[in-house]
Amino acid sequence: MHLIMKDCELPLRLQKFEALLRSVEDNHWQRYEILMEYKKWLQGFRGEESVMFYLDPISNEDYRIYHDIRLPLGRYYFQIDILLTCPRFILVIEVKNRSKDWHFAKLLNQVTVDGKRTKNPILQAKVQSIKLKRWLAEHHMTDIPILYLFVNSNEKSKIHIDYDHKYSRSVCNSEQLLEKIEQIENQHKIEILEEKDLRKMNRLLLAKNTPDNTNLLQHFKMTSEDQMTGIRCQNKNTKCNSSQLRYKSGIWTCPVCKLKSKTAHHQKIKDYFLLIKPTITNTEARALLQIKSRKIIHQMLTNMKLPYTGKFKGRVYHQPEDQ
Repeated sequence: MHLIMKDCELPLRLQKFEALLRSVEDNHWQRYEILMEYKKWLQGFRGEESVMFYLDPISNEDYRIYHDIRLPLGRYYFQIDILLTCPRFILVIEVKNRSKDWHFAKLLNQVTVDGKRTKNPILQAKVQSIKLKRWLAEHHMTDIPILYLFVNSNEKSKIHIDYDHKYSRSVCNSEQLLEKIEQIENQHKIEILEEKDLRKMNRLLLAKNTPDNTNLLQHFKMTSEDQMTGIRCQNKNTKCNSSQLRYKSGIWTCPVCKLKSKTAHHQKIKDYFLLIKPTITNTEARALLQIKSRKIIHQMLTNMKLPYTGKFKGRVYHQPEDQ
C-alpha cells in the first residue's frame, strides 16, 4: 500500500472559523460574512477530502501522499493541496470543488466558470510545481521531474477544453485521477530517487510544513470584545442555542432545555486558544467563563491537564501542542 505521510485533517484555518462562529452572537454584524467565507473554505476542503478518497486504491508502495503542505520560500509561503512523491517523479495536485462547469479557452489561456473569468487552476498548479522545484533545490535535493495536475472534484461540474489546448493533459475529473497517474507512470519509468532520498524529502516536508495561522479577528476587523463570554447552550435538538449555561456544583446546566454537562467549558477554552492567544490565566478564564471563583477556575483548568508555567496567582496555562 501507499504511505499517507500527512493525512486529510481539518485545517487550522477552518478550526478557527468554527471557533469564531461559536464565539459571536447570531446577530453580530460580521457573522454573515464569516459564515460565507467559512463555507467557501469548507467546500475546498471537502473537495480535497474526496480526492484523497480517490487516491486510496493506489497500491504502489513507492508513493508517499501529503495533504495540504505549506512551505516557506523566500519571504512568503506556497501551498500544495495534495502532493505525491515516488522514486520516478513528483506530482503536484491542485483541487477545485465548484458546482459550475469549467471552460478553458485556447486564446490567452482564459478560464471561465459559469461565464465569469477566474484564475486558471492549471497555471496555479504549474506555479506551485515551479516553487517546489526551487524549494527542493534550496535543500540540495536531486533533480527529479515535477509534474502538475488540476483535479475537478465536483461531480456536478464538467470540464470544457478548446480543441488541442496545450494544458489538456494536465486536467481531469477526480474519477479519472488514477488513470491519469497511470499515464504519468508509463511516461516516467526511470527511478531517480533512492529510498534514502525519499526519506530525507519526507523529513523535510513534514519539518518545514507551516500551517496557515491567520488571525481571524484581525481579518474580520474584530477584537476580543466581539467574543461572547459565558457558555452558550449547544443542544442541537432544541432551539435554545442562544441561552447561557449556568454553573453550579461542578455542573453546567441550560435553564431552557435542562441540558447538563461537566465539560462544556473545554470547548470555550480551546476556542480562546485558537482565536485570542495560546495562553490563559485564571483571571482571563474567569472573565471568559463568567465565573467569579478563582478556586473553581483553578480546578477546571487543572482537570483539563493543560501544561502550565509559574506558581500560585502567577500561573499561566498553555495551549497543548496537539491541539
